[in-house]
Amino acid sequence: MTREDVIRNIFLAIIFAISGFLGIANGSYIVSIMYILTVVILVVFILKDKDLYNMFYTLLLISAFYDYTLYVPRVQSVYLFHIVLGIFTLMSLFRIFKDRQILMDLDRKVLAIYVLWFIYMCVSIIWSLNKSLSIKYIAIYLMMFAFIVNMMVYNINRERIKKTITILSSLILLIILIGFVEVILGTQLPVKHYADAFIEFLPKDQQNLINARPIAFSFNPNNLAATLAILLPIGFYAIYKFENIFFKVVCIIASIIAFSLISITTSRTGFVAAAFGVIVYLIYSVINIKRIGLKGIVCPLILVISLFVAFKYSYMIMNIAQTESGQEQKKNGLADKLDALGEQEIQEGGDGSLNVRWTIVSDVLRGTIKEKHYLGYGVGNVEQYIKNQGNTGNIYSPHCYPIEILGDFGLPGLALYGIYYLYLLIQNMIIGIKKKSPMCFAAATGLIAFAPASFGPSSITYVFSYWMLMGFAVACIQVYKKESDEYKPTSSSSMKEYRIG
Repeated sequence: MTREDVIRNIFLAIIFAISGFLGIANGSYIVSIMYILTVVILVVFILKDKDLYNMFYTLLLISAFYDYTLYVPRVQSVYLFHIVLGIFTLMSLFRIFKDRQILMDLDRKVLAIYVLWFIYMCVSIIWSLNKSLSIKYIAIYLMMFAFIVNMMVYNINRERIKKTITILSSLILLIILIGFVEVILGTQLPVKHYADAFIEFLPKDQQNLINARPIAFSFNPNNLAATLAILLPIGFYAIYKFENIFFKVVCIIASIIAFSLISITTSRTGFVAAAFGVIVYLIYSVINIKRIGLKGIVCPLILVISLFVAFKYSYMIMNIAQTESGQEQKKNGLADKLDALGEQEIQEGGDGSLNVRWTIVSDVLRGTIKEKHYLGYGVGNVEQYIKNQGNTGNIYSPHCYPIEILGDFGLPGLALYGIYYLYLLIQNMIIGIKKKSPMCFAAATGLIAFAPASFGPSSITYVFSYWMLMGFAVACIQVYKKESDEYKPTSSSSMKEYRIG
């Protein structure tokens, strides 16, 4: 057994011990076993990694996908992800200290935006409505910045970003598989659920319907729909990179199942986001028909048709527990929601999801613009402002990322975020065209899909798939803008880097 094998075995043993302890302490045995298996399959069998830094990076992305599911006993706000993020951040800082060239390879424009953003949010505490909320969200944003910068530090050459694509593709496939099994069995994984606080007070038929929808590792179906919509483009464009027909077929089938899952969640924004992604992918394929050939058009056409079929018929595969009356509950919830948009009269302060969302938008626009709170209400304080208005029932989350940015950071913050978003989008499109890079277009497509997807979750700020998308988009800019892969691994990429003394 080599020294690298020993290191990997120790690494895996520690992960087994920690995740096993969390599973036993919290009673989440199934999730812990799944987590361990995911780590083993990715690290040992797919990536076949023995380098500690690479293994921890894989662990970081896996932990992010597992989201809220593994947490410290009695402290549900501290996840295993937080622990891994902290360790990996220290490792990244040590790498930068040992090899300053890494710092030169990072996208300085993005780093500058993060610095300005952080300074602004710290200053915004001065006029914030709720100081404790500001501190909480500063911590969240710091974690987001740390996660994205970690992805930037890791992905500085083509070999690394290929690993990232492999990891993300594998994990997307995992949540699609889990979501599909949940739908077929009519039961969800034993994870934290947005409905836990009130589901027991709902009629039995509504309880059964909520439990029959897929959630995977997400806090609610909207989060799952957003995750699938913004990360699926990686699978779309990977079809062109795979030479093996088997992997092409797997990507297509997985995408079709994902469309069905999004439809079953009944997330309108998630479905629109998925449609945006497929349309952009189709346009890309048509424009590049000379390079990819007529056969290359088949895949996007299949996906377009599949998206329509999923919208019409996916609800039929749901396994909804029957009520005592035996009444059939299967119906196309997404179609009903979309139909209701044309029939429902929007009323500010009214009941229902659409009315509440419109009320939130109206309140924030009125507060920041008409009432001249141009600097916003302080980081994280859009929730406090909405709560103070008292016209949205017990719903205080913005459910719209642009409105969240506007309410928290005002017009300057919205402008800064607009620059950040457009920079990532335009740069990936330009580099994708110049370098003929499908993955740059995958990042750009994900960013386009993110626009409608960000209206789905109560707050996408703390949805880890959003962090991954941004990290992946920056990584694509860093790597593919280079003419060639000029980075050469130094001694800092080995285990010796982490030995002290």
